[in-house]
Amino acid sequence: METNDTALSGMKAICGYVNRSESTVLKMIKEEGFPAKKIGGGIWESDRDLISAWRKKRIMDETEPEKPVLKTPKKKQQAKKGR
Repeated sequence: METNDTALSGMKAICGYVNRSESTVLKMIKEEGFPAKKIGGGIWESDRDLISAWRKKRIMDETEPEKPVLKTPKKKQQAKKGR
């Protein structure tokens, strides 16, 4: 198997890299798209660069300002219904 210096092999290595428990990492994989997969003989694999990109995306998504929701005033809605 080819490896590089950014590869993480095994759940213990992944958890250590992100400083989270196994249950938290498994939850992030299932619910939040955390970049890790079981491959080969059931060994968890990930990559430091993928994790970094995933973290950056989450930070950017959470810091984007919310877009205002435009609502029609109730008086105008009632006037439209009466037409």
